[in-house]
Amino acid sequence: MLLPDLLDENGKRVLFSKLCERAMTERREQGRDGIGTLSEKWLHRIVKRYLTEDTQNHEIPVEGRKFVSDVRIGDHAYEVQTGDFAPMAEKLDYCLNTLGLEVTVVYPVAQNRWVSRIHPETAEISPRRRSPRHGKPADLLARLYPIRRLLSHPRLHFRVLALEVHDFRLESDKGRRGKSPRFERIPLALLSDQTFEDASALARLLPETLPECFTVKELSKATGLRGRDPYSAARALEAAGLLCAAEPLGRAMRFRRRDLHGSNLKRLTFS
Repeated sequence: MLLPDLLDENGKRVLFSKLCERAMTERREQGRDGIGTLSEKWLHRIVKRYLTEDTQNHEIPVEGRKFVSDVRIGDHAYEVQTGDFAPMAEKLDYCLNTLGLEVTVVYPVAQNRWVSRIHPETAEISPRRRSPRHGKPADLLARLYPIRRLLSHPRLHFRVLALEVHDFRLESDKGRRGKSPRFERIPLALLSDQTFEDASALARLLPETLPECFTVKELSKATGLRGRDPYSAARALEAAGLLCAAEPLGRAMRFRRRDLHGSNLKRLTFS
């Protein structure tokens, strides 16, 4: 069992804060400012330490393939995924169906965000400002689309860490949509830690205000998902057996919540 699982919510937050402070101290003791100096990103590194501080359980090669598990404890692998889930689809399939491992996908989401900008020539860092953008645990739903066929696997679990973070962005060299590219993301605090043991538990991420039948537009309004994300979320939840197609409303497709206590919850068979 992971150490955080033995703690209450306040204990988890205290542990995470200590790990953040310790990591920053380590970088300063090595004569570095701690920003952009790690071979792996700060967020990824600290989340692994939060799961287990025993580094012997970090970056474990997966037998038979050129994959590496972020954390491996016995027959349980933990994959920390901060971006698109598509790149890990093949690894999840192999670990679940070939090796028969328990797998937990750990998804950190930036619920509260501070932003500073770095001058590319002088390396001067601007004072931080609070970002109006807020991530939320429901963001996980849209990320599930690339691995939708695995969602009802009995050995696949999810863990969402809602965080306060400090983003450092380059002042120039605008990226797509005119946004400055992110140089580094440093976690500051843990706000919540939620585990979803199976596909049916993902229903907790759907707001109670969402009606039994709803359009993608209504899903977007209820969850705050934007662009194609609410559509991806609906299709992923449909694949997981939590939603089914309902009669369209005009030209708008609709979905219906499935009865999780009845016999219509989709169950897939895996080898």
